[in-house]
Amino acid sequence: MTATPTRRGELTGATGPEGWAIFDPETDQVHLVNESARAIWELCDGSTTTREMASAIAELTGISLDQAIRDVDQTVENLESLGLVY
Repeated sequence: MTATPTRRGELTGATGPEGWAIFDPETDQVHLVNESARAIWELCDGSTTTREMASAIAELTGISLDQAIRDVDQTVENLESLGLVY
């Protein structure tokens, strides 16, 4: 997993009838994501580390830093496996 993951530039995110989605024009696929995954995907700017993401999420939600680290790592791994971040 990349320490500072980056969104693929050609992807777009938007709210649709089914919730928030990321559209991949390369594969013509739409990926529905929950609000947590949306926030993490938006933080994948190539300069924010996964640790910084986890710290922000822990502070905002009140969950433990350890849990936030696990959640961020899992979400970034999922986004990477879908080709949405690298």
